[in-house]
Amino acid sequence: MPRALPLRSRNRVPAQAPAVEFQHALVALWLAAARKICRYDGATRRGEWHWKTGRPVHRLRGQVLGLLSFGAIARLVAERARAFGVEVWAHDPFVDESEICAARVRPVSFDDLVEGADHLVVQAPLTPQTHHTFDRATLRRMKPTAVLVNTARGPIVEDAALYEALTGGWIAGAALDDIEEEPAKQRDWRPSNPLFELPNVVVTPHAAYYSEEAIGTVRTIAAEEAVRVLTGEPARYPVNEPAAGSHRAEGA
Repeated sequence: MPRALPLRSRNRVPAQAPAVEFQHALVALWLAAARKICRYDGATRRGEWHWKTGRPVHRLRGQVLGLLSFGAIARLVAERARAFGVEVWAHDPFVDESEICAARVRPVSFDDLVEGADHLVVQAPLTPQTHHTFDRATLRRMKPTAVLVNTARGPIVEDAALYEALTGGWIAGAALDDIEEEPAKQRDWRPSNPLFELPNVVVTPHAAYYSEEAIGTVRTIAAEEAVRVLTGEPARYPVNEPAAGSHRAEGA
């Protein structure tokens, strides 16, 4: 049965938000996994100087890059990805198909995305409905040569299922900017996740948004929003849509 996913949150993303950093990190993770960069690096450091240490690596041109959601970041990624000769597909039930087509991207169902993508990028919000979207059943349906890239929230992908998929040959690789357990929220965290032991996984510490410039921008936006709300102005980028008349009137 097709799975309808509520991919869009009500967050309004400021134009100055670090979308550029996100798209660069996402493309970097995708290419690192597809080209086996970390595996080659590790083998070279161990004294193995041979192209076969990363085998198999497949040509990107002609393959399918699938995007789960088609928001601002995914659209930027679609623009960059076409330069590598891939065909870009997207699934987002909250975006009209004509809008997706206008961006030179093919709108597809969730089922088609999972089963047809050679590289599947997750850029959806975490909701009760998207939690563990990529469980054993979903991962089983992906191509054995597929690479899963998650630059959204860790719990959208079930870690135990992903480990089984990677060690069992259900999929070829993964690139993750977060993991299910979210180490930053745990006291005395230790790197015991078995995914860290696999050579076909690239993991970064939820850092896709980061650059020195982006940090400054985010802090400025947060401070300006706090001042606006505390002085009775409506927030420019509310997490939830404000009710009509909910902000304090001038002079109140």
